[in-house]
Amino acid sequence: MAPLSQGEPDILPSVAGELLRADVVVVHARSIEEAAHGPDQGGRAAKVVDRSEVLGRELAMVTENVAKWLYESVGQGAGNRATRFFDAERQLSSQTAGTGPLGTRLTQKTARLAADQDKWRFHPNQLVIVDEASMVSTLQLSALVQQARDAVAEVLLVGDPGQLDAIDAGGVLGWLDRQGKTVRLSTIWRFEQAWEQEASLKLRAGDFAAIDGYERYRRIQHGSCLDMVDHAYQSWQSHIRDGKSSILIAADNDTVNMLNQRAQADRVIQGSVDAEHTVPLSDGSRAGIGDTVIARRNDRHITDSSGDFIRNGTMLDVVRTGRGDGSLTAVRRDTGATVMLNRDYVEASVELGYATTAHRSQGITVDTGHTVVTQGRLTRELLYVSMTRGRAGNYAYVSENDPMDDEPLDPALQASWRQILGEVLAAEGAERTAHEVRDAEQSKADSLEQRSTEYDYLAQIAAAEDLATFLDSNAPGRTPELQESPAWGAAVAAWRRSLEVSRPSTQRLVLGALETNAGARDMATAIHARLRHFVSRMPAGGVDSMAEPIRTARPDLDDMINQVRDRLLQRMDHVTEAAMMQDTEWKRNLLDALGPATRPEDATSLIRRVAIYRDRWGIDDSTLPLGPLPASYEWNTWSSEQSSTNSLIKPLSRPTASGKLQSGSTVRLLGKTALSMSAGNSKLVE
Repeated sequence: MAPLSQGEPDILPSVAGELLRADVVVVHARSIEEAAHGPDQGGRAAKVVDRSEVLGRELAMVTENVAKWLYESVGQGAGNRATRFFDAERQLSSQTAGTGPLGTRLTQKTARLAADQDKWRFHPNQLVIVDEASMVSTLQLSALVQQARDAVAEVLLVGDPGQLDAIDAGGVLGWLDRQGKTVRLSTIWRFEQAWEQEASLKLRAGDFAAIDGYERYRRIQHGSCLDMVDHAYQSWQSHIRDGKSSILIAADNDTVNMLNQRAQADRVIQGSVDAEHTVPLSDGSRAGIGDTVIARRNDRHITDSSGDFIRNGTMLDVVRTGRGDGSLTAVRRDTGATVMLNRDYVEASVELGYATTAHRSQGITVDTGHTVVTQGRLTRELLYVSMTRGRAGNYAYVSENDPMDDEPLDPALQASWRQILGEVLAAEGAERTAHEVRDAEQSKADSLEQRSTEYDYLAQIAAAEDLATFLDSNAPGRTPELQESPAWGAAVAAWRRSLEVSRPSTQRLVLGALETNAGARDMATAIHARLRHFVSRMPAGGVDSMAEPIRTARPDLDDMINQVRDRLLQRMDHVTEAAMMQDTEWKRNLLDALGPATRPEDATSLIRRVAIYRDRWGIDDSTLPLGPLPASYEWNTWSSEQSSTNSLIKPLSRPTASGKLQSGSTVRLLGKTALSMSAGNSKLVE
C-alpha cells in the first residue's frame, strides 16, 4: 500500500474532527488517493469495504462500509437486536425472572444489546464522511442523510463523479458537482509526470485534446485486435520483469480471461507457478502455488492471520493448495496477512488476478497500467478510470477492428483509432438524478428541436394528403399503388420542399413524370427523382416552418399545425431573450470572430439566428457557436440550415491585415472543419 504524502495524515484527523465512526474513505481527494487505492481489484459493490479498512488504519479510527452500516443501524441486524432486546425485557417484566441470577443476566443482556445498537447510530455534532459517494445509491445516501439529520450530525460527501456510478439508481454527487455545490481539490498527487496530471483532467471532462498528449509521449498504440492484446501483454510482462507493479485492463471478460491464461502459462514455463497441484477457480481456470488470484466476494466468516475478513477485490499470492479439499492458502498483497480459503469460497468467488476489467480496475494503484480499448465497449468514465491507474505510466492499445465483426468491404468505412477514442470520450455514462432527467425531458419537450420534429411530422401528413389529392385528380387509380411504394415518404418530402419554391412548377414536374415514366416499375421513385433534381438547383436553405404553404382539408390537422407554429414562435422569442441576456461562452466566441466594425443591430440579428440554430439542433454543451459536426444521417438537413447561418457570419468576420477574411474565424465556429461557400452551396474543407 502506498503511503500518504508528507503532511497528509495530520490533515485528515483535523478534517474528521470528532468523528467517532466514518462510513468512508476519501477517494476524490487526489492527495490521499494512494492510500485508498492500494493494489486491489475490487468490484464496484465492494469498493467502500476495502477503502474503509485502509483509511481506518491510516487514521487509527473505526470505519465501516455503507451496506454494513445500514444493515446494523436500520436493517436486519438492528431488527434482530430489537427482537432479542424486547424478548429480554418481556422476561424481566415477569415475576419469576425479574429477580435473582436470571434477572441479572437478562439485565446485562439488555444493556449489552442497547450498547451494541448505540454503536450503530450517529451522534450530535458528528462529521460523517462518505467516501466514493458517486458509488452510493440514492436510497442508501438518503438513509444516511436522514440518520444524520435526526442525530444533528453533518455529512461530507467525497468522491469523483467522473468515475463509476452506483449499481443502483444514483448520480447525486455528479448532480451536486454540476450545480456548483462542491469544492474541488486542485493538487494531483498520483502521477509522476506533470503532463499526465493535466491530461487526466481532460480525459475526465471528455476533452479530445487529451489524446494529443498521450500520443506525443507514445502512450497510445493502435492496430488489429489481436496485435493490441499481444502488445499490451508484452509491455505488462516487461514491466513485471523490471520489478514494477503493473495491471492489464480490458473492456470484456473474454479478453481478461485470455490475458490471465496467457500470463499463468508463461509463469508456469518460467517455473514461478506449480501446475501440478492446482485447485479449480470460479472463472473456469485453476490456480497453483505462485499464482496471483483475486477474491470476488465479501465474507466476514473467513478471517486472515490479523483478524480481518476477506473482502471483494483482495489481491492474493497463493502459497499452498489443499491436496484433496480444494482449499488454498494465500498471502494478502496489501497487508501481508495469511488467509486460508475453503473450497466453496474458492470455487465460487476466486479468479486469476493478472488482468481485470475496466469496471473492476477502479481502486487499483500500480506503477503502470495497460488498457486494451475496443470500439463500442467503453464509456468516458471507464476510459478515465482505466487510464489513471498507473503512477509512472498509463498506456492505451486501441483495437481498430472487432474480431467478432465482419471486415468492412470498404476499408475507408473502418473507424480509425482517433475516431474510436473520440467515440469513447463522447459516450458519457454518468448517471443523472431523477430530477435532472425530469428537467431535461421537460426542457427537451419545449425545445425547437422537439417542436420542429412535431411540426415536420404534421406537415408531412398534410403534404401526403395534398399529393394524394393531386394524383387522384390527374391520375385516377394510381394513388394506392404509389402509396405502397417504399419511396412514397421520400416523394412526399420532395413534393413539400418543391412547393415552397413553386407550386405550378412542382405540379408540372409530377405530371411529366407520370407521362414520361408510365411504364416505370416504381412511379414514386421516378417522381421523387424529378422533384429532388428540381430542388437541388435552387438556393440552399431549409423549409421555413413559418412561411411554408400547407394545404389540408382537415380542420383538426390545420389546428394542430397552427398550435405548433405558435409554440415555435414563443420558443424562438424565449431562446433569443435568453441568448441576449446571458453571457455564454459560445456567444463570446461568436462576437470575438466578428469584425470591430460590425453594427450592433447586425450582431444582435446574428446572435438571434445562431441561438435559434443551436436550440433547433440540440446544441447545449458546445462552446463553438455552431457546435460540432452532426451525425451523418442529419447532414442533408443540417447542411442547408448551417449554410444559411454561416452566410450571415462570413461577411461580418474579422478581416486580416491583407484584407482577407480570417479563415480561423470560421474554423472556431465549427470545430476543425470549415464550410466553404460557393454559389449558394456548401462543402467541407479540411
